[in-house]
Amino acid sequence: MSLRQSKYELLHKYLKKSDNNMSLTFLDLEKILGFALPLSSSKYIAWWDGSSRHTQAYAWTEAGYKAIPNLKEKKVEFVKRGI
Repeated sequence: MSLRQSKYELLHKYLKKSDNNMSLTFLDLEKILGFALPLSSSKYIAWWDGSSRHTQAYAWTEAGYKAIPNLKEKKVEFVKRGI
């Protein structure tokens, strides 16, 4: 899957601009993306699994990040791999 064809491409570009770990709320992510996250993102940890081949996972894994979600607080920590 090409990120250029992904609706999560804007998140990928946002993450690529930084070399730091960052914490974003689900609302922050929705503002970056321009659309609401699917309900499954706030219900299932698996949605954030970077080892999956899901479209959204490419956005952060290809930018060099691992996603660590906190579903209760509706936020996610993006941790730069290799730091």
